[in-house]
Amino acid sequence: MDIRDLIIDIILTERTGIIVLLVIFLYLMYSQVKQQSVLEKEIKLVKSKLEKLGHKSDNASSDLSSLNTRISSLSGAVTDANSVAENTKKELSMLADGINSETIFNKAIEMARLGSTSEEITKETALSKDQVETIVRFHGSAK
Repeated sequence: MDIRDLIIDIILTERTGIIVLLVIFLYLMYSQVKQQSVLEKEIKLVKSKLEKLGHKSDNASSDLSSLNTRISSLSGAVTDANSVAENTKKELSMLADGINSETIFNKAIEMARLGSTSEEITKETALSKDQVETIVRFHGSAK
């Protein structure tokens, strides 16, 4: 038997085949474990990032709720301020009307004192005939 046949017999024996298969199987197992370890690290990293996002989402939700409360409060304050401004406007208008009426009556009284007739006072002041006659009766000059 020559060396070549001996090498072929050794290589092709069942034991050698089983050993080769076992080595290949162990290599594949090692590769799978290594890949699984890498994937587990990536999954842990993703899980950590998701937890951080969850916390940030909770914080953002809390901040938005707080802002909503503040905006509602400010909205109420603005409504109150608008109401006060509207009431003030009405009061100023009433005050101006009162001053205007007082000025017209003062003018009518002055005209009556100067001797103007009821018709002249009515035409000048736009007061009613009854109002002018009362003013003339009490404030008119004695002729």
